[in-house]
Amino acid sequence: MKKTFLATLLASVLVISLTACGTSSQSTPQADNQQEAAQTPASGEADSAQEAEQTGDGGFSAVHVVIGQLGDKSFNDSAYNGLLGLGEAGWGTKVIELGRDQTKWEPTFLDLSEGGEYDLIITNGPSAIETVQEVAKEYPDQKFVLFDTEMEGDHPNIYAISYKQNEGAYLAGVLAALVTTSGMEGTNPEPIIGLIGGMEHPIITDWIVGYVEGARSVEPDIKVIVSYVGSWDDSAKGKELALAQYNQGADIIITPAETAALGCVEAAKETGKYIIGIDVDQSMAFKGIDEDAANCILTSILKNVDLSIIRAGKLYEEGTLSFGTFESLGILEDGVGVAYNEYYEKNVSQEIRDQVEAAKEDIVNGKIKVSSAFNTDPDEVNKIIEPALLK
Repeated sequence: MKKTFLATLLASVLVISLTACGTSSQSTPQADNQQEAAQTPASGEADSAQEAEQTGDGGFSAVHVVIGQLGDKSFNDSAYNGLLGLGEAGWGTKVIELGRDQTKWEPTFLDLSEGGEYDLIITNGPSAIETVQEVAKEYPDQKFVLFDTEMEGDHPNIYAISYKQNEGAYLAGVLAALVTTSGMEGTNPEPIIGLIGGMEHPIITDWIVGYVEGARSVEPDIKVIVSYVGSWDDSAKGKELALAQYNQGADIIITPAETAALGCVEAAKETGKYIIGIDVDQSMAFKGIDEDAANCILTSILKNVDLSIIRAGKLYEEGTLSFGTFESLGILEDGVGVAYNEYYEKNVSQEIRDQVEAAKEDIVNGKIKVSSAFNTDPDEVNKIIEPALLK
C-alpha cells in the first residue's frame, strides 16, 4: 500500500467534500470520475438496497452499509466521503443503501460476512449496533467498524468510534446565544434559541446538554426550545417544527436530524431566521444551488466521520486498529469542530467568531469541561437542561 496514505487521503477528502457538496438532496455524492454511485431515492421512498462499487488496487477493501440514504447533506454523506477517501487511496469499496427497513439489515450483514469479500464492513452504529454484534458473533473472522456509537461487552472483531458531539454543541450554543443577543437582522429582543432532533436518543441528549451549557455561558437567562421530528427522514415535519420554533421566538436552530433537517433550512429561508448545520459543512452544500439556504446556515458543527473512517483504514493497514474497543473523538482529536467558510465570515461578525474560537481553545486546553449525557446520572442531566427549556 502507498506509504503516503494519510497525506493522499487528507487531500482526497478535501476534494471529495467539495464535490459532494454540489449535489442535490436526491442523489448520492459523486467524486470526479473515481466512483460511480447509485441514484438515491427521495427520503422515505427507498424500497430496495442501492449499491455502488469500485475495484481498488491496494489490496484492501471495505463496504459501507448505509442505514438510511445518502444525499442528506449530513451524517451519511460525511461517512460516504470517508469511503471515497479509502477508494482514492486504492481500497476496493462498495456502498449499500438499506434505507430504514430493518428487515433488510440482518440479511445484508449476514450475506456480506458469509461472503468474506471485504476486510471491513462499515456502518452507522446507533441504529445497527445490536444487529452487527449478533452477526459478528457468528463470523468472528469478519471485521466491523461502527461509527457514532460507544460499545460495551466483549466484541473482539468490532471497532467503534464515538464523537464528543457535546463539545461541538457547546460551541454551537455559544454562537447561538451570541447571535440571539446581537441585534442581527432577523433576531428579536428575547434570547431564545432552538434545537430540533430527529428522534429521542442519548446522542441527541448529548447535543442538548452541550448546546445548553454553551448558550448559558453567554446568556444565563437564555431559553431553549427542543423538539423531535420522530424520524430521521421526514423533512416536511422538520420544516413544520422549525416554523413553530421560529414563531415561538427562536432566532436560530441547530438541527441534529439528518435528512429531516433539510426541512428546517426551508423554514429558515421563509422566515429570515438562522440555522446551525451539523455533521458536514451544510452551507457549502447549498453553494451555487440555493444561495438563500446557504446564507441562512451561519455555520455547521462538523462531526468528522469521514476523517475517522480514513483514520481507521490507515490503522487497519498498519495492523494497529484496536478491535474490541471504542474511541471517543472530540475537538482535540479533530473528531468535531466548527466549519469555517465564506458564509460564516460574511454573515457572522468577527467579534462573535472570535468568542466562539476562544471557547474552542478553552475546551482544548481543559479550561472548559463540557458535561455529557453519557455516563452521567439522568438527574444531573436534567438539572442542566430543564432550567433552560422554554415551557
